[in-house]
Amino acid sequence: MNIEFIDKTFEEYVNTFNMEDENIYLKYEHTFEVVKFSESIARKLNLSEEDINLAKTIAYFHDIGRFEQVTLTNTFQDSVMDHADYGIDLLFNRGLIDKFNIDKKYYQVIYKAVKNHNKLEILDELEKDEEVFVKLIRDADKVDIYRVRVKYMENLFIGVPQEININDFYSHKLINLKNRKSKSDSLLCVMAFVYDFNFKETKEVLKETNYYQDFIKSIKVDEDVKDIFIKAKEEVYKYLDIREC
Repeated sequence: MNIEFIDKTFEEYVNTFNMEDENIYLKYEHTFEVVKFSESIARKLNLSEEDINLAKTIAYFHDIGRFEQVTLTNTFQDSVMDHADYGIDLLFNRGLIDKFNIDKKYYQVIYKAVKNHNKLEILDELEKDEEVFVKLIRDADKVDIYRVRVKYMENLFIGVPQEININDFYSHKLINLKNRKSKSDSLLCVMAFVYDFNFKETKEVLKETNYYQDFIKSIKVDEDVKDIFIKAKEEVYKYLDIREC
């Protein structure tokens, strides 16, 4: 697998879009960060060089549907267009994957990893040799989400959560983004992403970045939810074994 050629071909594809659009550039930058984190996690898992390159290839493809999603809908909302499913259509039904000169023996695992990377839970039955890659891209994607939230998005923790059951958060459950109705709901969903990590090595990679701590510090807390926020933060810091300075 020629990872340099895959990198070059991805660059050529993305540059057919408007790189001056902040949302296009955000996803371009995010893709390379997820490639980096996929490699970091894969190396901590002691995968072979071939498997590390496969993990990186999946990372290049995981958000390939985002660029047309933004261009066509001007939104990241998967309720409008599921970017993973759209990416599968681009790669496999419209033949975009053929441009990357990848051995077809990898197609099935790439298909399953891209399709499942954004779902609340893994939907497909997985072969043993597919499972690590599907879980790895889900983890690497979530690591970089915290950097993206701090750099590009205003974080406000306002009002009491409307639809999210705070006890689900305290029970270390991943929260369905479809249930959010307020900014407080959305932030709790994002805070809870770490509960879906599949590997302890992913926790190590996240802790090395300080992204989670920066994300938490960026949240402005209203007095009426201060106790909820503090308890939620303490719970997730304990889960990640993060100690505040």
